Amino acid sequence: MKYSLGFIVIMLSILCTSCKSYQITNESLVEQLKANQTIAPNAYYRQFSLVNYPSNNLTKIKCIDRLGNCVWLYPDKNTSFKLVRKSTRKSVTLYFDTVILQNDTLSGLKSRLVGMQRVFPLSDLEKVIIQAEFPRTELCQ
Repeated sequence: MKYSLGFIVIMLSILCTSCKSYQITNESLVEQLKANQTIAPNAYYRQFSLVNYPSNNLTKIKCIDRLGNCVWLYPDKNTSFKLVRKSTRKSVTLYFDTVILQNDTLSGLKSRLVGMQRVFPLSDLEKVIIQAEFPRTELCQ
């Protein structure tokens, strides 16, 4: 019993210290998506299946870390956008590579396996938080 409790405490501390959050302004997000997204199908391999979904193919994004430094974040498959609505103050978390800008709307997947596409109007966007489990970054120049 005490071994399993110790294991849980160690795993929780690893998970809590490895996940980082970054801020990006709405304008910067839209600007970077307009300039850099190239929508193309992407394949995601699961244990017994292959899932295809549209991807923005962004290789890096400029954002602000918790210390206020401008950094380039290089996302991986577990990086996500947390979008907060102005109207309800509720948030929606979408996988980073599935978020696509079309006209005045963001769309993305909450799950690559099941789909669960969410549509988010830019007019209702209060703030954007980027969450990365094991971030790879470099300072902006």
